[in-house]
Amino acid sequence: MLALLAAGSVPAADREKETIRLVLVPERNIFDQEKKYRLLSDYLNKHLPFHLVFDVLSGYEEVMDQIVKEQAHGGIVGSFLVAHGVEEHDMTPLVRPEWISADSYYRSYIFKQAGSKLTKDVHSWKGTTIALVNRHTSAGYFFPMALLKREGVDDPEGFFSNIIFTGSHDAPVWMVARGLADIGAAKDIIFEEILRKRPELREKVEILHVGGRFPDATLVVGPNVPDSVRNTLQSAFIDMDSTFEGKKVLNRFGAAKFIRSPIDDYGDVYQVVKDAGFDIHDMWVVGH
Repeated sequence: MLALLAAGSVPAADREKETIRLVLVPERNIFDQEKKYRLLSDYLNKHLPFHLVFDVLSGYEEVMDQIVKEQAHGGIVGSFLVAHGVEEHDMTPLVRPEWISADSYYRSYIFKQAGSKLTKDVHSWKGTTIALVNRHTSAGYFFPMALLKREGVDDPEGFFSNIIFTGSHDAPVWMVARGLADIGAAKDIIFEEILRKRPELREKVEILHVGGRFPDATLVVGPNVPDSVRNTLQSAFIDMDSTFEGKKVLNRFGAAKFIRSPIDDYGDVYQVVKDAGFDIHDMWVVGH
């Protein structure tokens, strides 16, 4: 676990405030994730009546576990964890970023090493190694599983020679580019982020399939978080684009603004889970 603001770095005045702790899934390299969200915490703590702390955790399940056990007030999570959290743990989605591209959704990319003989036909993938993210991600698991099932592949473990769960969305891109996996799946936003930073990788990976429309990086809170805290958090994020300093921070974060994120926006998540052959109500993420 990586705390974005250690106790020793907190101003004395803030130490008297209540601490609101939000945990983050490690969708990219943990240090890159820490750096990205420090921008928000540094700004928001100037405007909130409580002290906001982001913690990047080591896994998706740990994030949900800490919210469910009230060791954290909420978190920034992926679209499947939002839907599962609402259905099984009475969590509430508050806001998500609208990126500079004017989109607040992400898609799943399935990709191969450039030049390989693999094609869009999933049956050409038999016996290969696939790098996925985590069993609880829309882009990095459910979309590829739904595609395979649609094409008649009901036993992915028997179909592939190896399935690797990497834990983050950037790792499958690197694994395929370096020849450590034949196929990968990840969210498009992280994929494109990597290729902007390392343009030479465009010659090493080739996209085979694109699909889904999943709300990105949503702030959710647990059921026992007071309405006053929920409303204050939601307003603080949404109001960021109303000030010059807030707009600068948003720009560095990569967003134009934050928007409300109602559960009705998550229809593609429910559908892809169903298409992959799962029941969202019967899935285990944390212990009950």
